Amino acid sequence: LIAWGGLTAGAWQYIGSQGVIQGTYEIFMRIAEKRFGGSLAGRFILTAGMGGMGGAQPLAGRMAGAAILDVDVDPARAARRKEIGYLEHIAPDLDAALAMIEAAVREKRATSVGLVANAADVYPEILRRGIIPDIVTDQTSAHDLVYGYVPAGMSLDEVKRLRVDGQGRLMAASRASIATHVRAMLGFLERGAEVFDNGNLIRTQAQQAGV
Repeated sequence: LIAWGGLTAGAWQYIGSQGVIQGTYEIFMRIAEKRFGGSLAGRFILTAGMGGMGGAQPLAGRMAGAAILDVDVDPARAARRKEIGYLEHIAPDLDAALAMIEAAVREKRATSVGLVANAADVYPEILRRGIIPDIVTDQTSAHDLVYGYVPAGMSLDEVKRLRVDGQGRLMAASRASIATHVRAMLGFLERGAEVFDNGNLIRTQAQQAGV
């Protein structure tokens, strides 16, 4: 991970939209090395965020040999990632997404599945079903409660309106949603998953919300 902080000419991915693929891949592979005998074949990664940096996750996870499910509220982001080859599949709903992941895990086949939904809804539901991924992380824009993170229960259009004339309400809703999101991540951690944040301040925001 020595080149992770450079993100430009110091590493093989160089720069551009692919700029964080290497760092994300190397993080996954270090987990493989420490916990799973060097391979993520047959392992399930759950994550969220397909924006600028988070969009590298589906491709990095598949390169690492895992079955990775990436959740994002914005259908345009998922479509873009699929269009440029960073994402293999977009599932129509959670049931379909989990079925696709389950099949890939069983076959030890690397794949990436996108789901258009809110992570603060999806993570608790997966936990409620007793499905425990091998690795859980997140790269939503949790560092920005107004222009980044989208709270559960709000549409993108509603969030865009509140960014103009309701920022206080939006920040409170984002922080409450992050609390739910992180509680589910902690639930996975308690049940044996490898859980980490990826530098997006989500733990800090959750702590400020009382977690």
